[in-house]
Amino acid sequence: MRKIILSIALLGITFGMNSQNQTIGLNYSFGFNPDNDNFTYNGASLGNYALGWYMLTSSAEARLSGYGGIKLFTNKNPRLTISYNGNVGIGTINPDMKLTVKGNIHAEEVKIDLNVPAPDYVFKKDYYLRSIEEVEDFIKENSHLPEIPSAKEFEQNGIMQAEMDMNLLKKIEELTLYTIQQEKKINKLEKENESLKLLATQFEALQKRLEKLENSK
Repeated sequence: MRKIILSIALLGITFGMNSQNQTIGLNYSFGFNPDNDNFTYNGASLGNYALGWYMLTSSAEARLSGYGGIKLFTNKNPRLTISYNGNVGIGTINPDMKLTVKGNIHAEEVKIDLNVPAPDYVFKKDYYLRSIEEVEDFIKENSHLPEIPSAKEFEQNGIMQAEMDMNLLKKIEELTLYTIQQEKKINKLEKENESLKLLATQFEALQKRLEKLENSK
């Protein structure tokens, strides 16, 4: 019975798409509808278990409703799942987030809206930067960087991409500060080395003068 209802719905949609002067099949839904179990969306009625085609101001759209969720199948297997709470799953029937994908994703670009602050605060004067010795001690004790999860935590919890990107950026900015500190130390040592070379040259010259004085006696 449900197969027949779905077939009728598809016919109605096809007729609605192809008819130039007819409106049969538009603003109407077909499906399993016990006790007139409908709801209203944008002024139009749609069954909680229905498929329909609706006319908008300048175009038309298909609407598919499944109160407890929707599954799309190919080759006898569910490929896409929309759960009752709106979570979407691709390759999984149990999506635990707004979009859950079991498998690889191929995209040209991915944009992530941040819900964590960008770590520019690292460059503020009052930011506490651990000494290299403190970082070394932490690594020796924990076998991972401060504020970066351990390999076990990655395995158990996965990665929250935006949060991880900001943590890695923070480490890069801290590394930049360490590099600046190291460069200043190197420059200071180079200046001290030049001063020592100058003193050595002056000492050598003074020693030669003393030798001449001793030899002239």
